Amino acid sequence: MKKKRKTNWDDQIDAEKMSAAHHLVSNGFPSAIRDTYLRGKTEFRDFLYDKMGCSLLEAEILVDALEKDGKIEFRRFRKGMRYGTWEIHSNP
Repeated sequence: MKKKRKTNWDDQIDAEKMSAAHHLVSNGFPSAIRDTYLRGKTEFRDFLYDKMGCSLLEAEILVDALEKDGKIEFRRFRKGMRYGTWEIHSNP
């Protein structure tokens, strides 16, 4: 039985693509977006997919990396609420 290898997405993200994605998001969106966590994240993904010409998977990985690096952040209005604000940071 073969073992499944875990894929480390961080190793597959090019620093230049990451910088380009952050630049596009910073210039393509207002400083804050009010929505649910999932809808906002999907909006970022679809935007990067359209602008960068990459696959949906790669765009999703870039959005995850931007969030992990603190370049984009979701803040709920109150604990337990679905809605909040996606904030885009210029320098985390």
